[in-house]
Amino acid sequence: MATVREIASLAGVSPSTVSRVINGNVPVKESARNKVLLAIQRLDEQDGRAEPRLRGEVGIVMPVSSAMNLAEHPSLYSTVLSFIETVSAHELGNTTILLDEHSQPQDLRPQSVCGYLVLGTSEEQEGRLLEMLTSFGKPFIFINRLMDNKLASCINIDDEQATEQAVNYLLSLGHRRIAFIGGNQNYPNTKLRYSGYVKALRAAGIEPDAALALYGEYNERSGEELGAQLLESGKLPTAACVASDPIAIGMMRYLSVHGVRLPEELSVIGFGDIEASSYVNPPLTTISQNSREMGHAAAETLLHMMGSPAICSQKVLLRTELVIRGSCAAPRTE
Repeated sequence: MATVREIASLAGVSPSTVSRVINGNVPVKESARNKVLLAIQRLDEQDGRAEPRLRGEVGIVMPVSSAMNLAEHPSLYSTVLSFIETVSAHELGNTTILLDEHSQPQDLRPQSVCGYLVLGTSEEQEGRLLEMLTSFGKPFIFINRLMDNKLASCINIDDEQATEQAVNYLLSLGHRRIAFIGGNQNYPNTKLRYSGYVKALRAAGIEPDAALALYGEYNERSGEELGAQLLESGKLPTAACVASDPIAIGMMRYLSVHGVRLPEELSVIGFGDIEASSYVNPPLTTISQNSREMGHAAAETLLHMMGSPAICSQKVLLRTELVIRGSCAAPRTE
């Protein structure tokens, strides 16, 4: 394995900078970080060590409930497919490892697995997994999550900032009574998206109304149920910031069937930019998170760690984009 001084010399940085990048516990300028990672890769290639490590298969760890309902989450499904395509291009196989309350460390470490992708977990499950995966000594990465633990690699978007952007767009149209329609409250992404919603409202001088925050699951069926709750509340908000496109699509379908005119009576903005979002009526304004790019970036990051054991963790944040379509308009007049 290349020494810290060898890496520092090739990268043109100090040994302390190399140590900070490898340990991942102190912020490092992006330019310096990239120099260090490139130097590590080149030294591995020169020594002929990287290629032999890329053998075996990658373990895809997910709860049983997430695996059973993966097809109901188009963004996550697309991410996983892109991940598998990328690792397969490097001649690595993949195996699904299901997680439940009875899972033990030995259940998660097949001998052939040389790295792990983790998805669809709750905060409680992530705590258990972190302890187990760290003890294995093999690289792992959480997808669609931001992890505080310095030993945990992760790839995600900035959920809070993206939701702020969505709410600010609704505010710019003149909306003031805006609902938050979320998925599972136990998921960190749900909490971050609600936090972004609250921050945007408070920055505009609006105190969030707890009665306008509704939660369900990340699927269309739950969206229909949440649409029913909105109608039963007695007074519709003028807009809804929804934590996922499937929820938004299910909610819009229910409300339309029950006589609510969209966007005249209710503007809706989603999250994910799944393919169906451009085909619903009206076409859904949403936050694009480029699911395929997330899967590809997760695979490349994990492969890089598998080929460079000196790197113990990586954290990747992808950009999002507001895609404006026809589901949002100025608020109705009272």
